[in-house]
Amino acid sequence: MEYFRVQLMVYLGFIAISLVFVSFEVDAKLNLRHKLLRQSPTKNESLVYQQETKNNVFKSMKILFYKNNTKTLESSASIDANIVANSGCSPSEKFAIVLHGWIQSCNDDWSLALIDRLSYYRGGCVICIDYSVIASSSYMRLYSNFERITTSIVSIILSLIKYGFDPGQAYMFGFSFGGQLASAVGRSLRPQYVLQNIDTCDMAGPGFDPITIDHSKAGKHVQCFHSSRDKGTFIHACHRNIMLGNCGLSQPSVASQLHLGSHGLCVDIYINSFDYPFYAVQPPAECTYFGTAAKIPSNYTVGYDENFNNQVLGKIFVPTSIHYPYNLSKKEVALMSRDKQ
Repeated sequence: MEYFRVQLMVYLGFIAISLVFVSFEVDAKLNLRHKLLRQSPTKNESLVYQQETKNNVFKSMKILFYKNNTKTLESSASIDANIVANSGCSPSEKFAIVLHGWIQSCNDDWSLALIDRLSYYRGGCVICIDYSVIASSSYMRLYSNFERITTSIVSIILSLIKYGFDPGQAYMFGFSFGGQLASAVGRSLRPQYVLQNIDTCDMAGPGFDPITIDHSKAGKHVQCFHSSRDKGTFIHACHRNIMLGNCGLSQPSVASQLHLGSHGLCVDIYINSFDYPFYAVQPPAECTYFGTAAKIPSNYTVGYDENFNNQVLGKIFVPTSIHYPYNLSKKEVALMSRDKQ
């Protein structure tokens, strides 16, 4: 009998200890939950954080003004009358905006080369918007700030319009991530303002595909050049979708330009198109594509196009070569087309 009484006492004691631990665990969880709830931001705190982040993105950006291929001013993103006056740019002139990509800046070789060609062929003012502080971080961080960067660039352009710049005389170029920005900025300005011309080079795909966006809504005339399958978008929704090299998926010259890749070669090809003819051909049999192929006139060339022909819309196929400047001569294009017949 004594043995059973001892066993009963041990059992009751075990239950008492278990209840203490359960009580302690419940209290701990409640305290932790209470602590987490106290740390969770309120709606107002979240809005404040978002506004601070937006302001930080805007403040980190800078604007470089060029006139006659000479940098006239480097300023903050907050444009005022003094900045416009000191930029050397006249609101009555044409103006161009250049947007770089990830891990790039307005001081990259291609940016400076494009500014040079635009200054020579287009004239007017060239403005490069530099967001390299954010672009120098990871792609995911850059992508997470896409809307904030877009809003900041829209704010910059609205300031330019406020001081007399005419959207009807505007041209915007964006490479890779900058191409997505160019489209988003143009679409954000509508319907009140419509940019005249937008060209993009191998608009970034990672993070954006497969969401279908009508990039043709970004401006009055939108040209998108495609050059790679791994980094460029598969959403071909511009007025003109120019498929460079091998069906817009790769470039023959990548073998000698591994540091650029098919993606990076897009801007080199686009810049070279100012001085060298890049002839379009009928859709090659090996290219599988969706959408409408453009009806191209004889000896039609692609590149910067100030006098946009609204009769040439859709996909345009442009073969490229192994060697710089990456174009094919008219004779080479004719021979290639004959061999494929």
